[in-house]
Amino acid sequence: MTTKGDENELLRSVALQNATSILTARRRAERRSEVYLAEAQRLSHTGSFGWKPSTGEIIWSEETFRIFQYDRSTKPTVELVLQRVHPEDVALNKQIIERASQEGKDFDFEHRLLMPDASVKHIHVVARAERDDSGELEFVGAVMDVSDRKRAEEELRRSEALAEQRLRLVVDTTPAMINSCRPDGHLDYVNKGWLDYFGFSLETALDRADVMKMSVPSKTDRYGGDWQPIIHPEDLQGFRDQWKATLASSKPGEHEARVRRFDGEYRWHLFRAVPLYDETGKPVKWYTSAFDIEDRKRVEVLLAGEKRLLEMIARGDSRELILEGACLLVEELASGCLSSILLLDPNANCLRHGAAPSLPKPYTEAIDGAVVGPSAGSCGTAAYRTEPVIVSDIATDPLWANYRDLALAHGLRACWSTPILSSEGKVLGTFAIYYREPRSPAAQDHSVIRQITHLASIAIERKQAEEALRRSEGYLAEAQRLTRTGSWAWNVASRRSIYWSQENYRLFGFDPEEGIPSDEVFYQRVHPEDRDRVRREVFLERPDEGSHFDVEFRIVLPDGAIEYVRSTGHPVRNISGDLLEYVGTSIDVTERKRADEERERLRQAQADLAHVNRVTTMGELTASLAHEVNQPIAAAITNANTCMRWLAADTPNLEEARAAAMRIVKDGTRAAEIIKRVRLLFKKGTPERELVDLNEVVRDMIVLLRSEATRYSISVRTKLAADLPEVVGDRVQLQQVLMNLMINGIDAMRDVDGTRELVVKSERGEYEQALVSVSDTGVGLPQQQADQIFNAFFTTKSHGTGMGLRISRSIVESYGGRLWAAENSPRGASFYVTLPTKAEALE
Repeated sequence: MTTKGDENELLRSVALQNATSILTARRRAERRSEVYLAEAQRLSHTGSFGWKPSTGEIIWSEETFRIFQYDRSTKPTVELVLQRVHPEDVALNKQIIERASQEGKDFDFEHRLLMPDASVKHIHVVARAERDDSGELEFVGAVMDVSDRKRAEEELRRSEALAEQRLRLVVDTTPAMINSCRPDGHLDYVNKGWLDYFGFSLETALDRADVMKMSVPSKTDRYGGDWQPIIHPEDLQGFRDQWKATLASSKPGEHEARVRRFDGEYRWHLFRAVPLYDETGKPVKWYTSAFDIEDRKRVEVLLAGEKRLLEMIARGDSRELILEGACLLVEELASGCLSSILLLDPNANCLRHGAAPSLPKPYTEAIDGAVVGPSAGSCGTAAYRTEPVIVSDIATDPLWANYRDLALAHGLRACWSTPILSSEGKVLGTFAIYYREPRSPAAQDHSVIRQITHLASIAIERKQAEEALRRSEGYLAEAQRLTRTGSWAWNVASRRSIYWSQENYRLFGFDPEEGIPSDEVFYQRVHPEDRDRVRREVFLERPDEGSHFDVEFRIVLPDGAIEYVRSTGHPVRNISGDLLEYVGTSIDVTERKRADEERERLRQAQADLAHVNRVTTMGELTASLAHEVNQPIAAAITNANTCMRWLAADTPNLEEARAAAMRIVKDGTRAAEIIKRVRLLFKKGTPERELVDLNEVVRDMIVLLRSEATRYSISVRTKLAADLPEVVGDRVQLQQVLMNLMINGIDAMRDVDGTRELVVKSERGEYEQALVSVSDTGVGLPQQQADQIFNAFFTTKSHGTGMGLRISRSIVESYGGRLWAAENSPRGASFYVTLPTKAEALE
C-alpha cells in the first residue's frame, strides 16, 4: 500500500521531470528562433548590433560581421568600424557617433564602406537609444547592406536621365512647336522648335511672362491674353474665341491660324491643346502643340482653286475670266507676288495680253505685243527657248536690257517666266510671277508654277479647240449649204429624230424655228409615188435590224417643186453591241439626176455618132468590101462548075466532086463571116461589156481591110503576143477603134513612095495592161498640129469628117484606157491603145 509520503515523492519526481522537459523545450525554441533570425538577417543582408557608449562595448550579430567582413573572433570597436568606413564618410560617422553618445538620441543614416578588396558597400544604419534601470545609455540597432539598392537607384537615375535626354531630343526634333504652361497661362516649358520659330532663347522664354507678347490674363478675363502680335489679323478673332472655349471647357481642343514667325512671315499652324488633370479632375497644366500646316493649306487652296478653274472651263466661261482666276490663285498662294499670262500670236511671233489682275495697267499695255526672241525679257525669252527663265534681279540681268527701265519704273525687280505648252509640246503662251524685290523661287514656287501652267494650258487649248470646233462647224455648215447636203440623227429608243442640221431643214423645206418635224410630217414631204418604197427601205420600218441603208426618192416642196434626194443612214451601237441610233446624210441630187439624164442623152448621141462614123467608114470601103466578098463568091461559083463537071462525066469522079463541094462550103463560110462582120459594124445598139480577145479583133479587122490595103499596094503585118490577157469592153466599139486606126494608116500611105507597110502589134504594157499599136510608113502627123488630131472635126483628109479619132479616144477612155500618137522615124506615125485587163477591170 502506497503511503502519502510515497505519493509526494512521486509527485516531486514527476514535477521535476516536467520542469526539465519544459526548460529543454524552451531552450530548443530559443535556439530555433535564433537560427531563424540569423537566416533572416543573412537573406536580407541585415545585421544587428548593440553599443554602450559608456564602456565602448559593441555586440554584433553574425550578419554584421559578414557585412563588415571581420572574423567572428574579432572584438568589435568604434575604431574597428571607422577603419571600414569610406574615407569621404569618416567625418560624418564620427560626428554622428559623438552626437549620439552625447545626446542619447536615435540615429538613422547611410554611408559607404571601403572593403579590403577596394570594393565599396553602401549600408543603412538605424539605432534606437535605450536606458536600463540604472539609466545607462545603450543603442540597439541594425545595419543593412543596401549596395544592390544603391546600384539599382543609380541605374534608374541614369536610365531616367537617358530617357529624359531622348524624350527631349524627340520633342526638340519633332516638326512642331511644343510647350506646357500652368493653369494661369505662364509657360514652364518650350521645345527647340518653339524657340526657333519665334526667335527666343530658352532663358528669355521662361523668364518673361509676355514671352509671346501676351499680357497676363486679367481677373475679369482669365482666358484672355493678347494674341494679336502673333496671329494673323484675319484669323485673330476666330482664334481667340476658339481658345477661350477650349480653356473654359477644360477639354482638349484644336484650332487653326496663321502664326507670325520671327522674320515677319505668317504660316498656317494647327494648334492642339490637351489638359493634365489632378485627382479632382481640375486642370493643373496644359500641353500645347502647333504643327506647321502651311504646305497642306497651300495644297488645299491649290486644289480648291484647281477645282474652281476646271469648273469654269467646263462651264465654258470666257478665257479671260479663267486666266485671271489662275493669276489670282497664284497670288493667294504666294503672298506679295504679281502674276500675268501672255498668249502667243504665232502669226506675228509675239505675245499678247491674256491676264494680269494685279500688274499696273500701263505696264501690261506696254508689253502687249512684245516680240519673242533670245533676249526679250523673261517672257519673250521663255517662249523662244521653250523653257523656264528665272530672272532674280531685273536691274542687273541682261535679258531685260530692252525692258529694264519700264519694269523698274513700276517697281518690278524679279520676274520668273515659264512657257505654257500644249499637249503636243507647242508654246501657247507664258506664265510669269513678278516680285517688287529681288527674289529667287523656292521648291514650293516651282510646284505651284507647274500646276498653274498646266491648268492654263488646259484652258487655252480648250478655248482653241472650241474656236476650232466653231470654225469647223461653220465650214461644215457652209459646205453642206454649197453641196446641198444635210445631216441628221434618229434615236431608236424614242423612235424619233433628235438632230437636224440647218441644211437638212432647207433641203426638205421646214422651218428650224418650229423644231424637228415628226416622222409623219416628214413623210408628207416624200413624193406619194415613192412614199411606200421609202418606208420599206429605210430604218423606220426595221429599226432593230441595225442595217445600213441608201435610198433615193423624190420630195414635193411646199411650192410644188419636185426635188430628188439621196438619204444614207448608218447604225450606231454601244460597246455592248446594242443599237442606239442612226446617223446619216440627205443630199439634194436633183442636179445630178438631171445631169445623169443629160449624160444619157449625150451618150446615146455619141453612140449614134459612132454608128454614123462606122457606117460612113464602111461606105468608104464599099469597093474593097465588095471585092472581099466577091472573091469567095467567085471561088464558090468556080468550084460549083468544077463539081458539076466531075459529076457529069461518064464515070463521075465522086472524090473530086466532094473536094469541090467542100471548097464551095469553105468559100461560102468565108463570105458569110465577112458579111457578118460588116453587119456587126452596121448594127446600132447599146454597148455591151464583155471579155474580148484583142488579137481576135485585130485579125477580124485585117480580114475586112485586106482588100483595101492590097488596093494601094500596102502590106499588112502583125506581131501579136500569145499571152495577151483579155480586156473588158464592147467588141463592136473596139473593132471600130482598130478599124479607124488601120484605115487612117492606109490613107496616110496612099500617095507615098517607097515601102508601104502597116504593122499591127499587141503586147503586155505597163501595170499588166494590154497594149496595141498600129504603125504606118505614111506621111506622118501634121506639122504644128499634132496635138489637134484628136479634136472633134479636125481632119487632114479631103473626104473625112474629123470625128474618127475623137470617137476612138472617147471609147478607149470610157474603158479606163489611153489612146495617143507618136511620130515614126524616118517617116510615118504610130497610134497606141492601152486597155485594162480583165483582172484590173474587176479591181
